[in-house]
Amino acid sequence: MPIKNIQFNSFKPYSHYLKNEENNFKKNMPNPKALVGAAAGVLCGMKIAPVLIKKGKIKEGTLKEVIEMLSMAGLANVFSVLFASFKNEKKENSKKWREAGFQFMNTSIPMLMVSAVHEVCKRCNSLNNKPVKIIGSILGMLGGAMIATKLSNLSADNDAQMRKYTLKDSIANFDDIAATIIIGFPQYQKLNKYAKTLLPYIYTYCGTRAGSKE
Repeated sequence: MPIKNIQFNSFKPYSHYLKNEENNFKKNMPNPKALVGAAAGVLCGMKIAPVLIKKGKIKEGTLKEVIEMLSMAGLANVFSVLFASFKNEKKENSKKWREAGFQFMNTSIPMLMVSAVHEVCKRCNSLNNKPVKIIGSILGMLGGAMIATKLSNLSADNDAQMRKYTLKDSIANFDDIAATIIIGFPQYQKLNKYAKTLLPYIYTYCGTRAGSKE
């Protein structure tokens, strides 16, 4: 390449790239206030769910689990955004609330669809078999994730970037993934216990992502 074609003004000092790397690192770090809010929301959800279950006289089963999960997931997102958006501008907060809506829908819609599939299979003998349950669970998770993403984008401002479903988002559906694996491989029944133990941490993670949205 001839020397005269080299644009020396395009070269930037190494400190410029270090600053960019530092900014990217900070951008990817969770907001501490969002993390505290999400954890507080999960704890409140764990306290509120038993009260709702007792008042509704709900017995052990799918509905009880759904109430427990939705209480934790919902309050984790709400508290996270409230804590993180304190003294922020309204425009900054709108992005957080939109992300909170997506995180809650991404947690709840696939779970409700998978739960519905399992209930239908229980009530219909011809559908109560492994292949149908596995296929139904996979379709429920994928369909629920697509619906959550579409609804999130419908609520976006005209100048907002469209939300895309990523691998990180699938963490919210870990319990459904575990349940599907157990259907095909009953020997991994303990996986369900581990999944339920991890749920509060998963919902804290999802809530923190909402509150940390910039």
